[in-house]
Amino acid sequence: MKRVTLIPALTAGIIALTAGAAHASQYIAYEGPGFTGRSVLIDACGMSNIPFNGSYKWYGDGQSGRMYNQPNAEGLMHFKLPADNSAEQRTPVGWKSIFIEC
Repeated sequence: MKRVTLIPALTAGIIALTAGAAHASQYIAYEGPGFTGRSVLIDACGMSNIPFNGSYKWYGDGQSGRMYNQPNAEGLMHFKLPADNSAEQRTPVGWKSIFIEC
């Protein structure tokens, strides 16, 4: 009897850990044009300020990214990166913050 109740509990725990390990969308900001210089990876849900504006890569993996030309996601949204597609730009952008919708 103990085995029967233990197996579903272990299975539920494995499913919960697997669900938590899912990949989120990622925004990589580069210091220079053409994906050069220092870079920072942003993949946290919610608002993040973007320290570099030389170029970027976006890997949409389920969450979209709302882009703002002001820090702290203030003002109007300027552009929305797709939840299910990747994008990149080799030249500078004016975005100062991102809000990843999770």
